Amino acid sequence: MLSAGGWLPSAAATITPNSGLRERSTFVGWVEPMGREWNSFRSRRTRGPGGMSGTRLGRTVLLTVLAGVLAGCGSSGSSSGSAAASSAAKASGGTGTASTSSVGLFVAIVEPFDPGHPARTGSAPASCGGEASTIAIEQCYDTKTENVDVAIDAVQSARYASASPSGKAAILAQDSAWLAARQPVCAAAFNTGGTIDGISAAICLLDESNARLDAVKGITPPEAKLKATDSQDPNEMSWYTTPEGSRITMTDTQGDETGGVIIAWTVVGGADGFVINPKQFYFVDGSFTDPGIVGSPNPTYHRVAPGKEFQFGIDYSNLSKDPNKTLTGSVYVYAPGSPVAAWGAP
Repeated sequence: MLSAGGWLPSAAATITPNSGLRERSTFVGWVEPMGREWNSFRSRRTRGPGGMSGTRLGRTVLLTVLAGVLAGCGSSGSSSGSAAASSAAKASGGTGTASTSSVGLFVAIVEPFDPGHPARTGSAPASCGGEASTIAIEQCYDTKTENVDVAIDAVQSARYASASPSGKAAILAQDSAWLAARQPVCAAAFNTGGTIDGISAAICLLDESNARLDAVKGITPPEAKLKATDSQDPNEMSWYTTPEGSRITMTDTQGDETGGVIIAWTVVGGADGFVINPKQFYFVDGSFTDPGIVGSPNPTYHRVAPGKEFQFGIDYSNLSKDPNKTLTGSVYVYAPGSPVAAWGAP
C-alpha cells in the first residue's frame, strides 16, 4: 500500500482462532513494488538452494504463506456462514429456505371435510338433490363448497400479494376467523338428530362460502327472496347468510288478538358475532311498514357470539292497518340499510 511516506504494511487477513484461543491474530504481509527491495532485505541477501537468493526465497515463502492464509480465511468464512445458517435454521425448526420463505406466505383454505391440502376444484352434479344417498348429496355440496373456496383463495391471494405487512396480517386473520366459525355456525341450527341435518349443514357451508366470495370481491348481491314458514323445524326454514357469515331466519309462531303476527327471528353469530337491532327487522307491503313491538326481554344491542344461536320475537300488531288487504306483496325483511333479505308469505 503506497502512502505519502512510502510503502506500508497491509493487513492480509484476520483469522478467527480455534475455540482454545482467547485472541484473534492478525497476519501482516509486506508488499513492495517490482524491481525494488527493502534495504533490510538487501543487507541479508544470500543465495539459497537452487541459486535463489535468500531474500527472494524469503519473499516467495512469505507470499505463499499469505496466499494460503487468504484462501483458508475465505474458506473458513464461507464454512462458518453455512454453519451459522444451518444452526439458525435448526433453531427455528426447519431449513433456512423454508424458515425464510414461510414468513408472510398466503394461507389457503383447507377444508375440514377434505383435509391435507389447500382447497382444490372438483366436478359435481348440477343438482345435488338428485343424488342417490344422503352421503352422496352431502359430498356433492361439499365439492361445490370447495370450488367456491378455490375462488375465494384466488381473490384473497391477489389482494395479499399487493398488501402492506399490516394488510397481509389482516387478510390472514379475517380468513382464519371466518373459516374457524363457518362449521360451528352451520352446526348450531341443525341439530334435530335426523339425517337431514347433515344435508342442511352441507348446504349451509355452501351458502357461507358464496356469501364470503361476494364479500371479498366487493359484490353486493341482489335482495334475497326467501320463503316464510310457520314450521319449527330449522331444516324447513329459509336462511339468509350475511357477508360476515352470520345466519338469519324467521318463523311465524302465532297470530295475536289484533290480527297481527308474532314472528320469531333466529340469528346465529358469524365470525365477528352479530349485534341485534330490532329496528332492522320489520314488515313491509309497498309503502306500508310495521316495525312491530319487540318482545321481552328486549334484545336491542345484544351481541350474539360466533357459532351461538339467539332467538327473539317481534309482534307485528298493525297488519290490520295495511291498505293492501290481500297482502300479496307483503314481506318481512332484514334491512341493515336497504333490505337485503325478504321472507314472503308461506
